[in-house]
Amino acid sequence: MRRLFKTVQWKMVVIYMLLILLAMQFIGAYFAREVESYYINTFSESLNGQASLLASLLEADLRPTEGKEQNPEQYRQDIDNLINNLVKINGANVQVIDQTGTVVSTTEDKSTIGQRTSQPEVTVALLGTRSESMRIDPRTGARVKVLVLPVKGDQIVYGAVYMVASMEGTYTTIRKMNGILATGTMFALIITAGLGVVLARTITKPVKEMTRQARAVADGDFNRNVRVYSGDEIGQLGMAFNHMTIRLQEAILQQEEEREKLAGILSNMTDGVIAADRKGRIILFNRAAEEMLQVTMTEVLIKGRTLYDLLGLPPEDEMPLHEQEEPLFIEMMLPNRDEVILRVTFTPLQHDSGKKGGIIAVVADVTEQQRLEHQRREFVANVSHELRTPLTTIKSYVEALLDGAMDEPDLSNRFLRVTMSETERMIRLVNDLLQLSRFDSQGVRLHCKEADLNRLLHYAADRFSMFGEQQEVELHLDVPDKLPAVYIDTDAINQVLDNLLSNAIKYTPQGGKVVLHAKVNNHQKRVLISIEDTGIGIPSRDLKRIFERFYRVDKARSRGQGGTGLGLAIARELVQAHGADIEITSEWNVGTTVTFWVPFAQGGKAV
Repeated sequence: MRRLFKTVQWKMVVIYMLLILLAMQFIGAYFAREVESYYINTFSESLNGQASLLASLLEADLRPTEGKEQNPEQYRQDIDNLINNLVKINGANVQVIDQTGTVVSTTEDKSTIGQRTSQPEVTVALLGTRSESMRIDPRTGARVKVLVLPVKGDQIVYGAVYMVASMEGTYTTIRKMNGILATGTMFALIITAGLGVVLARTITKPVKEMTRQARAVADGDFNRNVRVYSGDEIGQLGMAFNHMTIRLQEAILQQEEEREKLAGILSNMTDGVIAADRKGRIILFNRAAEEMLQVTMTEVLIKGRTLYDLLGLPPEDEMPLHEQEEPLFIEMMLPNRDEVILRVTFTPLQHDSGKKGGIIAVVADVTEQQRLEHQRREFVANVSHELRTPLTTIKSYVEALLDGAMDEPDLSNRFLRVTMSETERMIRLVNDLLQLSRFDSQGVRLHCKEADLNRLLHYAADRFSMFGEQQEVELHLDVPDKLPAVYIDTDAINQVLDNLLSNAIKYTPQGGKVVLHAKVNNHQKRVLISIEDTGIGIPSRDLKRIFERFYRVDKARSRGQGGTGLGLAIARELVQAHGADIEITSEWNVGTTVTFWVPFAQGGKAV
């Protein structure tokens, strides 16, 4: 029985019955309230009408005159006749009180005639105010309506009418009507239950057939169809289910074909593919991976090796591969081969629930590519773009001399000295190209000594002032008058400044500004040097790779400006060789600020 009431059919029947019951309850409550209000208002209006009429007719009888005092019995008899004819027919009890509070006539207890009444409603009515209330009769326990009206004329109160009418008849009528409504509700529920059963059966019968068909499809039987009884939504659902069964059968066949194709692709891929479960255990291993790692799939599965073990990686808590976004370059020594370099790209898999799934590793042998990369670095060492900076400076000063500066002895001598100095520096840079080629293998070798940083910065600004004018870019120097002595390789720092200033000016539009700052930090015994420009800036996505060799934000623009993508990489290596740091902050189309620091000389401090 409990299982029966869990079916859709009985749920629909119960829902329909509850809906009808709820609707009838709302309608019944509204109807009962309106009926009760109607009958009570009608009763009150009738009682008020009778009381008002009686009060107007009693005015003449209660008004004191000389004839009434001589014949009081006739006066009382007239009042009795009046109240009996008007009120008693409706079952109301009436008392007529004169202006002294004495009961003149009553329809109930005749012994009260001639007695003074002490009821507060009468006292209020004799003052000219009517009162109306509902109460429980203490003798019968019935609900009664009490109405007291003053009898007055010419603004003078001559007495009062006190009326008490039972309301039980009215409430009996209301209860009968509510009973009729409840009976109608029960009949409606019975009819609704019968209709609900019929309606639910028409819906659940095809649903049950579709359920049986779904179980058959789950067991692999695609040859059965759902019977369609009608063209309504249920019938359309049955047709859609039959169509889905056909398409599902086609999809499974297509999936089998795709699986075979995928197996063939994996077997013939040149890159190795390794699939592991969420615990790192290997579950798939293609032929290329076997050849690349010199291990067979059978051996891997028998030994239960993990992806970390196979590739020689640290444990998962030290290197979670699910968080590895960039490819890993792994150097491995194989039993029958020389040392190889593998590039491994990890692709994590996640379940629909968001939980961590397995992981796929694509392995490529990049040993040859790394050798070519090494040759590329040697080539860069021989044709470094750093030669362009002194050549540009020399060209600028020679053009200035040709434009007339040579006619001014002091200015021409200064330009020639700068040109000679830049030529010698260019020769030193050519000699240092061999040292740059050894950066990766032997590190950067510096020749540090105590140097005057103020002079070094002014010299850098002088070198690029002409280049800035040619590019229509303002170059400013924001340096304290006195800076502490620093312990640096002047050629290396000059090369850093050349790279940074050259980039700042080249990538700042006409009318822009480049500022060379210097700030002393006595606490850390260092001088902060920054180059700030109002140039095109660097997108945030490129900031983390901007110091990589040959990396360009805008390759076309960089080539047009003569850049090779090595300047910032060389600057970082030279700064880090001093034991210092370099960092860059930028905002696209706003500007860029590059900051590095150099240490004080022994015992150095700001003056």
